[in-house]
Amino acid sequence: MKKEKVRYHVLFVPDKDKEAVKFSVSLEVLVIFFVAVVFVTIAALSYCFILTGELDQSNYQVLNLMGQMEELSEQNAAMQVENEELQEKVVILSDTVNGKVQKEQEREAEIAKSYIPTGFPMKGTASYSESETELDGNPIAVFHASPGMSVIATANGEVSSIAGDDTVGFIVMVNHGNGYYSVYRNGTKPKVKEGDAVTNTTALFDMETGHETLGYQIIENERFIDPLSLMETYG
Repeated sequence: MKKEKVRYHVLFVPDKDKEAVKFSVSLEVLVIFFVAVVFVTIAALSYCFILTGELDQSNYQVLNLMGQMEELSEQNAAMQVENEELQEKVVILSDTVNGKVQKEQEREAEIAKSYIPTGFPMKGTASYSESETELDGNPIAVFHASPGMSVIATANGEVSSIAGDDTVGFIVMVNHGNGYYSVYRNGTKPKVKEGDAVTNTTALFDMETGHETLGYQIIENERFIDPLSLMETYG
């Protein structure tokens, strides 16, 4: 037998007979409506579940990042402390190096100064002759001392030449290696020879009776200058 399809309608009827029926809904529409509501509800719940999972994952990542940031902050603080310690060490090392450099510069300056003929050419006291200030047109300082007095080099250097003899007297020239030469004139035989290294305590002559006079000259850059202008102390 052929089955006939039966349709149902849902009517909304008012309590009072006088009121008219507002509207009617078929059962299929109602079922579709409820299915849609259920579907939307399930979809909303699913979305909330997914959103909650993502939110939990985001919170986990945030906590993880916060932990990493805290660890980095601790490492940064430790590096700052280490950097301060290194800076202190650098300052100490720099002061030490600067101190050593300064001492080395001072030492080099002292060494350089020791080669400038500023000393007094006699080991002891002597009188200076104010009337004898030139020799062959060049400046000279003439000193008179007692027999036995030593004539000494006025700075570090090397004996570059020795000239003369017992008849005319001897001339000892010392090269100080910086453009300066000191010249010593005396009738006594020199105690040094050419090529000898000398200091400001090296005896060049020991004055003897009859040879108590010293003629002293300075050459600066191949030009004779007044010895007294360079000498620090003299008598």
